[in-house]
Amino acid sequence: MQNLLVDHKTNVYIEEKRILLEELAAKAASSRYLPSYHIYPQSGLMNDPNGLAYFNGKYQVFFQWYPFAPVHGLKHWGHTTSENLVDWSKQEVALSPTKEYEKNGCYSGNAIEFQGELYLFYTANYKTGAGKIPKQAVAIMDKEGHVRKRTEPVIDGTLPGLSGELRDPFVFERDGCFYMLLGGSKFADEVRPGFGDQGVLLLYRSNNLLNWSYQGLIDLPFPTGYMLECPSLIQIDGKDILFLSPMGITPEKERFNNRFASIYAVGELDILNRCFHSDYWDQMDAGFDFYAPQAFLGKNQQPLLYGWFGCGEPDYPVQDGWQHGLTFPQQMQLEQGKFKRYPASEIVEVFSQKQSVESEKINTESRNYWLELTKGFKFTIGSTNDYWEFQYDTKTKLATVSRDNLAQKIDVGYGEKRSVRIQNLQKVDVFVDNSFVELYLNHGEQVFTFRVFQDECDTIAAQQGILAGYLHKA
Repeated sequence: MQNLLVDHKTNVYIEEKRILLEELAAKAASSRYLPSYHIYPQSGLMNDPNGLAYFNGKYQVFFQWYPFAPVHGLKHWGHTTSENLVDWSKQEVALSPTKEYEKNGCYSGNAIEFQGELYLFYTANYKTGAGKIPKQAVAIMDKEGHVRKRTEPVIDGTLPGLSGELRDPFVFERDGCFYMLLGGSKFADEVRPGFGDQGVLLLYRSNNLLNWSYQGLIDLPFPTGYMLECPSLIQIDGKDILFLSPMGITPEKERFNNRFASIYAVGELDILNRCFHSDYWDQMDAGFDFYAPQAFLGKNQQPLLYGWFGCGEPDYPVQDGWQHGLTFPQQMQLEQGKFKRYPASEIVEVFSQKQSVESEKINTESRNYWLELTKGFKFTIGSTNDYWEFQYDTKTKLATVSRDNLAQKIDVGYGEKRSVRIQNLQKVDVFVDNSFVELYLNHGEQVFTFRVFQDECDTIAAQQGILAGYLHKA
């Protein structure tokens, strides 16, 4: 294939940093807040999931990574693999900003398999004194894991009326052609550096994944803030499900109260007319710490999703040389007109020690467990002076998570409570993986994703009635 080369510079760059990375990983490994079943950085900061794929008999998970400190620094692509979504290989750097056109970082994108190789699309971050010049790039990984980059980006430069903030390519195939969704921002009035006034979704087309032609903007029937990030698309039961992460959506009662939001829309992507016909849409997550979801097809074409277990730059009280992680892999389905997501069956099977519970208090004797409740929808987890709380109000139909009573406060400037409206709550599933909590209502009809930093997270106490259901331990 022309205009490609093996990216030896990445290997040399990482080898030069190997001792430093090992020292940083040893420091992070001593943290008391590490999860056991979520993907997290062995050092530094992890954010968006990238390049998700089932390729060459393994799950391939790439992610935004600054390995050298728990801050948003010069972004790389990290990489880990698994055969079962539970046991993951040691994290390695897949892409480093070693070329001039990506000198300010290898930003987010996705992966698509073509002719036996995995094409990794990403935004090559390139800054100048006058602002960003958007560039979209591709690297290609063969079945031996060797990665090679093109000598130049596949898309270079901005478009009239759009800002330099064009990023996060998502490439997919439909009707024998390849298409790329690209997040961006446009100006309502005069052009100026930085973000525009309205988030937009761009569409490109290609026959070979290397040469791309701009098709135009996609009309969207929901708010897009001032910038759209991390587009993603998947089909389930004949319906298109579009995922977007808009920046700058105005808070609306229970919705959109985080720094940034993520939304999903179920309907049809009309490529010919460049519009999305939405049956319904909503925010993705009711919790504090969720952003940048990306969908992909797993083994046997199972629709799966990962999200970033974080949101912007939250003010966390603990770092320990590492920060953030990814959500559980989540299987998706459409059920009676509702979009649902729930931990993949491989994750659920980890929590195999099952015991029936019916009491006012449970001591799990573990920092890793799954609590499956059918009664007792008002409870606390933690000690008397350090706990978080869940409650469901049958009159208002509001389910609420509160971090008010945690000893170590988290990002209080954005509030310590999150709520979601759900009409008929019948089941609550709480997955606690040390400092990572995923709480699912009605098998994923609504989800709360959030972090807690507790000395004790193994005591569950009913605040009203009794806790009834099952406790599963790993």
